[in-house]
Amino acid sequence: MYSMFLPPRYIIRVLKSILFITAFVALMLCFIYFLSEKRDGDVTFMSLIAYPAQLAGFFILFGIVYPLVSFVKKDVMLVRTFSEERINILNIFDSMGYELAGEKDGILTFRLKSRVTRFMRLFYEDAIEVGYSEGKVSLSGLRRDIYRLTRYIEYLNRNL
Repeated sequence: MYSMFLPPRYIIRVLKSILFITAFVALMLCFIYFLSEKRDGDVTFMSLIAYPAQLAGFFILFGIVYPLVSFVKKDVMLVRTFSEERINILNIFDSMGYELAGEKDGILTFRLKSRVTRFMRLFYEDAIEVGYSEGKVSLSGLRRDIYRLTRYIEYLNRNL
């Protein structure tokens, strides 16, 4: 469960974040360059980047900070035991577009069904790990998905 926040995993996420922001900015610069009407000899692709060292520094800073703020772990208390709620939780994940990828040592791992969406989630960083014990579920993964899923599980608990 805690493997999502160990240093090797964090370093991989930092590198993926740097690669992702670099590719995104390069794509935007290509659009600007090729869609601009003035393409005389003075305008080159590299002239669009005024301060490359500062841009590289921004990419590195983004890569360091983004994984820290975008991956979370959240606990949800259950009214009933996990074994009684398991089918409902699996249905919630299925309705959100996730499929069960594996189960090991009390941890369920879910992945997105759509390969395109998985790729867009920071190059396949879409796994959500659900650790369970009786009366409690711990979810870890991308912040927006975790908060959305925990709201659904809490809503399920209120309507029992």
